[in-house]
Amino acid sequence: PPRKEITGHLHNKQALTDPNIKEYEIALDPVYADPTNPAMDRPHFWPKPATDKIATIEKEDVQYANMFLPKHSSYFASYFTITGLHGAHVLGGVLVFCYMMLPASTRIYRQNPEHLANRVEVAGLFWHFVDLVWIFVFPLFYLL
Repeated sequence: PPRKEITGHLHNKQALTDPNIKEYEIALDPVYADPTNPAMDRPHFWPKPATDKIATIEKEDVQYANMFLPKHSSYFASYFTITGLHGAHVLGGVLVFCYMMLPASTRIYRQNPEHLANRVEVAGLFWHFVDLVWIFVFPLFYLL
């Protein structure tokens, strides 16, 4: 069967449409699986496994998995878009709160305490707005 390595590259693109192929094999990339290989240019955090096991996946399972991609389902397209945007706003709020904990905020507080209080209030309003949006997003996608 055609072999697909963990890097995500299928070495034979015709294997996707060939009716004679019934399963795919998944294995570790031989270059990046061996930490002693000089061609490996990335740091390695996991030791090489003692056995190089090859997993097989039926072709029908791969075809069924493609149905869950956003391009095939408006539900999943909406889900990933809304959840991704919400996550980006949460990350933005966390970054703003982290910025306010830096020594620069102490300097702003000493020079103009009302200015820092306004920043904290606006950041809090933003955070509560993101939380309020999540109150509607969560039931829409997870409970319906």
